[in-house]
Amino acid sequence: MLPSCQLEISSQEACLGDNATVVCQPDLLPVPRNARTWSALHLGGYWVAEAFGISQYQVASSAVAAGLSPGTAIGAVFLGHTLVSLACACNGWIGATYGINFPVIARASFGIHGNMIAVMCRAITAIVFFGTQTFQGGQCIQVMISAIDPSFKSFKNRLPPSVHVTSSELLCFFIFYIIQLPLLFIHISKLRHLFMLKVMLMAFGWAVGGAHGFGPIFTQKTDVSGSPVIIVFFSAMTAAIAPKATLALNICDFTRFSKSPRAAIWTNIFSLSVLVTLCAILGVVVTSATQVIYGVSTWNPLQVCELWSSRVAQFFAAFCWALAVIATNISANSTAVGNDLAIIFPRYINIRRGQYVCALLGLATCPWIIQNSAASFTGGYSIFLGPVCGIMLADYYVHQQRRLDVVALYGKNSSIYWYTHGFNIRAIGAFVLALIPNLPGFVGKVNDKIGVPVASIWVFSLVWPVGLIVAASAYLLFNVVWPVQRRVTPPSIASEEDPEK
Repeated sequence: MLPSCQLEISSQEACLGDNATVVCQPDLLPVPRNARTWSALHLGGYWVAEAFGISQYQVASSAVAAGLSPGTAIGAVFLGHTLVSLACACNGWIGATYGINFPVIARASFGIHGNMIAVMCRAITAIVFFGTQTFQGGQCIQVMISAIDPSFKSFKNRLPPSVHVTSSELLCFFIFYIIQLPLLFIHISKLRHLFMLKVMLMAFGWAVGGAHGFGPIFTQKTDVSGSPVIIVFFSAMTAAIAPKATLALNICDFTRFSKSPRAAIWTNIFSLSVLVTLCAILGVVVTSATQVIYGVSTWNPLQVCELWSSRVAQFFAAFCWALAVIATNISANSTAVGNDLAIIFPRYINIRRGQYVCALLGLATCPWIIQNSAASFTGGYSIFLGPVCGIMLADYYVHQQRRLDVVALYGKNSSIYWYTHGFNIRAIGAFVLALIPNLPGFVGKVNDKIGVPVASIWVFSLVWPVGLIVAASAYLLFNVVWPVQRRVTPPSIASEEDPEK
């Protein structure tokens, strides 16, 4: 007998103390204290697992190619990681303190309905990156198959150059895509086990790569032409921030399972600023060693694997990078979209269903085109994420003075977070205002054929910090000029997710 399939998500009632209850689907409710089982080791493992990926390995490459010395490029990466780690720590503390995720927290600053702006900014980014990460995973499969059967390298291409992908790349893309689909079924609370497995495998990979030693790249001096050195430095810093700008928002999706808010703070700061930077250093070291041993200069770790004489080593290294892609796609991309879609369509989508919707939409982005484009949206998407982060931090730590009415976050027109018909106009205004200084540079980044002023390019080299600071300052100013009229919240509020309401 086939099991029944229920389309609607069953609501669940939770008591939040003082006789206050909320009713909504389970994935949106605060995590109970007895279910917060993640230790500092698991949170640190999350970042180490997130760090060892192909994109992170290559994060210093553009800076070195632009003329920065490897030491200076690593310094820029370290500074970028340190800045974004502070934002991660602050938002992670909120999640660990109240046990709630990013879409629910965003209601406090943007409003019960206004949080859709913040949610969509993050969801679109995560969907695009799910696709591009999957394409990288397909490249890993390509190396693995070639290690098993070298004749696969001569697989006949039947696709025209205009599609930006070969037949073998497309085949491997779909193989990897299908392999990762069952793994999306892993519940978010169980991901700590996947993170620890990846940490152990990547630690072995670090030992293998680092054993080759240092090479001539470390003798390279800073020699920048066309732009001031400081602008290239800031661009390198921003390139390090960009992949983590999404995580600066959705880190609370994971820290809500943390045993301690304090652990959420220090593991974020140390792991992101120090341990994650080590992967960028690994990229520089291995690239330099490859130049010494093989006489080839490449920043692609998969190309390094193909230079090895041992096919077993090629397979295992590509497998480790493939596992890295899967962990990143689950933790940073699909889980984020799952949380976002759960609050947009609470009756029909939970986190698990949302992850599969992300996989479907990620396929529709044609990631091979994005991956092979010299200029694309992925180079400047943090223009939208910096303002969202700035508004959330300014609201909670300054305007709300570190106080949240959790029950009111699940309310509707009686909630103190209802603002104007569910939208906080102050937050929306600050968000739009923060886009203005970075917008010309963003246009130039997406389409390099459009001429923009040089000053705009220089401002855009600090896109995430500029967006965060402008949005936070504007939000606080708007609250001074136009104060919020607070209303008393009833002791028991049923959310709009309650089907009985």
